[in-house]
Amino acid sequence: MRSLLVGLLLGAGSAVFLAPELFGLADSMPFTQVVAFRPAAAVGLFVLAALTVLIRRRWWPAALVVGAVAGVALGVVLPRAVAGPVPPAGNELSVLSFNVFKGRADVTALAAEIRRSRPDVVVLPEAGQPFQGRLLPLLADLRYRSSVTTAADEADDGGIVVLTSARLRDVKATPVGLDTEDRWMRLTGGGLGDVEVIAVHPASPVPRRMSAWVTDLGMLRQWCDGGQGDHIVVGDINATLDHAPLRAAVAGCTDAAADRGQGLVATWPTRWPRWFGVQIDHVFTGGTLRPVSVQVLDLPGSDHRALLTRIVLPPR
Repeated sequence: MRSLLVGLLLGAGSAVFLAPELFGLADSMPFTQVVAFRPAAAVGLFVLAALTVLIRRRWWPAALVVGAVAGVALGVVLPRAVAGPVPPAGNELSVLSFNVFKGRADVTALAAEIRRSRPDVVVLPEAGQPFQGRLLPLLADLRYRSSVTTAADEADDGGIVVLTSARLRDVKATPVGLDTEDRWMRLTGGGLGDVEVIAVHPASPVPRRMSAWVTDLGMLRQWCDGGQGDHIVVGDINATLDHAPLRAAVAGCTDAAADRGQGLVATWPTRWPRWFGVQIDHVFTGGTLRPVSVQVLDLPGSDHRALLTRIVLPPR
């Protein structure tokens, strides 16, 4: 009886941290921070339950309850590691997204990756005109067009630099997100056709910024609300698919990494292994767009990993 009571208490406590949205705590600290680690926490709880049975068999009721909670959580997250059907072949758009950590990322390594993969669109959160000025000379012969959301006298950390390849011709870059903490960028026209690419960087869920975090995530709904045309939303989202506010905002979009079986590969922080960190960098596709492949890349100088995503475009 005591084992069952302990199990119920542990199970209830685990459920609060693994699924805070069920208790109205989805945007409250510290639950917002802990739920980001739901995949690793669920595995840890499941292993703990199994070890408890092996070491103290009379505690099996407690292990059963905790194991059941962990099993439900695993059932939610494991599908992100399974790739869906590959979409039919067609004209593709490649997108490289990389938070350059307040402009501290290695521009030489980034330029080398751009030369290797030749992405059509490059989105660089936490980059402003100083970082742009160091990167563009290394890519001059590739004829990338560049736009930035910040002024010359502003630091890198509040900006987004966007590059578009010569193949896309005269893409128009328009600042958006007047109500967000940082300015975002929308790309339209040129070789994109009817596709819109929105480079975003919502606020991070830290003390005194929780309200801004929820508001910024809610702004994504305008591109992922269904029936809104073909959109690609890309950047450092500062949220995982385990955060209920993000799931609600992008319910009409497809997370490229999860769709291609890479949804449990951590993109932050780089000092932790890929299986333990969190995936807060995303590419979401809406409308008729479908991801073909996603690569998670390690580039030096940043606390984020980069995403190289290839997306099938609709016939024109």
